[in-house]
Amino acid sequence: MKKYPHVTSINYGDDKGNGYLILNDKGRWLNRLKKAEDSGYVTWHTLNDNGKITKQSKIKDNFDPRNTIWYNETILNQEIQWSKEYILRTTKDPGVTASLMLLCGPSKKVIGTDIMIKDLSEFLTHIKQHIHPHAKLYLISHENNEYYDDNVIAFTDEVKPEPGKIYTVNKKDFPLLYSILNSDNFDKSFTRVHFKKNKWFVNIERWKTANKELSLVILTPNRVITEHLNFYLFYQSLFTLLLISCAFLYIAKRYITPLLDISKEVKFMGIRELALNKYAERNDEIGHLSKAISEASVSIIKNKEIEKKMKEAEYFESVRRCLGEAVHRFKDLINIIQGFAILAQAKVTDDFVKNALQQIINVSKRTTYLIKELLTVTGERKYDMQIFNLNAVIGSMKTKLQVYVGNTITIVYDLSEQPLQIKFDIEAFEEFIMNLISNAKDAMKDGGTITIKTGTALLLDKKFVLLSISDTGTGMDEETMKRIFEPFFTTKGSQGTGLGLSIVYRIIKDHEGFIEVQSALNKGTTFKIYIPVQL
Repeated sequence: MKKYPHVTSINYGDDKGNGYLILNDKGRWLNRLKKAEDSGYVTWHTLNDNGKITKQSKIKDNFDPRNTIWYNETILNQEIQWSKEYILRTTKDPGVTASLMLLCGPSKKVIGTDIMIKDLSEFLTHIKQHIHPHAKLYLISHENNEYYDDNVIAFTDEVKPEPGKIYTVNKKDFPLLYSILNSDNFDKSFTRVHFKKNKWFVNIERWKTANKELSLVILTPNRVITEHLNFYLFYQSLFTLLLISCAFLYIAKRYITPLLDISKEVKFMGIRELALNKYAERNDEIGHLSKAISEASVSIIKNKEIEKKMKEAEYFESVRRCLGEAVHRFKDLINIIQGFAILAQAKVTDDFVKNALQQIINVSKRTTYLIKELLTVTGERKYDMQIFNLNAVIGSMKTKLQVYVGNTITIVYDLSEQPLQIKFDIEAFEEFIMNLISNAKDAMKDGGTITIKTGTALLLDKKFVLLSISDTGTGMDEETMKRIFEPFFTTKGSQGTGLGLSIVYRIIKDHEGFIEVQSALNKGTTFKIYIPVQL
């Protein structure tokens, strides 16, 4: 508002009947809002110098932006244009409107800027002081190919403007301008003329919009040109540049600046998600471009992550195959060692040798168990599948489990009353139960409670047996929970192998089930195992 005091009003209108106006009323800025649903009414806001609303009122008013000349001409031409001069509705003074059609898909939205003819004249008078006190400036809009009767929409102090009057190029009001423009030897471009024994240097700048041709006529006494030619040319160029800058100021702010910002961000495509949110909310071409680039940057990053995970999966698969083959060979060697140790033990009588052979046999058995765990992780393990009642098997393990956890930990059983039939390898079942109980025990160094609960669950129209094992231990953070099923990942340092939960995950997966984990630091952990029910 302070930067452009000669702007009388800024208008907005759309094809639904919504209108918006900011009006400069003798230095006091008023804000008028018209909504389509408020038929026959408008809301007035009074603004202070900082743009804050200080007063608000709703009055009866039939204003409709669709009925204005500037709106309808812009809809017709669909680009920047000057409207025909008209009596401004709000002030009853002559003015012009520069309007712009916003091409945003099927919707039709128009903005306009009103400038009073008297304010344009005051502006030309101000510019005149930088050229020469005796210079004369005229801004003319053309209705035809002749200058006669064209509208003089702004002029310097040659004539004192009358309120409500629109001037034309006529001999009475503008004798010098009329004489020059209608002279037979005037070529209408750039020349010197004589008028009442005085020489005038004439320069006319023309430009066109979609529906109007405008001319800026600058008359300068010949002596000024001869004395200050360079000075004049500089300011004439500056003034022309100022008019062009005003005409395209909105477009530059609306489109060029966002495009430059977008071009700066594009160099980070594929490196990070681009910061284009402030433009993505727009509904025009800039908004569509911002959305497309932002979505493309996100897709590139996601594709890179997927590619990385695929490479990791391929690498793990190759390691798994190599490990499986090595474990099988290692198993054969252990079986040979164990077999020969058993044969040798039966042949010797020396107690020391018998004890040594027994240690070899014991280590071989523990190694065989470790081999079985590795085969589980690599997916090479063979299962002896059989159908049994889950509740009965857990009941048979109660003593074993209580002895394992010790006296400081209490195991609570909440088993379903109905039989829960599952198809499982009994040895593998006891193995994953012991692994989960072992984890719970390690999480409760000072004692606590383990709850084993059974029941059923219906997921995606398929019935599952649900086995839940909860503890009141230290729990896990989110980062740890993401990795607990990774082979060889452990939080126990040198005391852990990192195979326990990966074995649990593999066993459950091999039996067509799945597992969920719920945990929080210092709030314990719950493992929920879903196994297909056998009817």
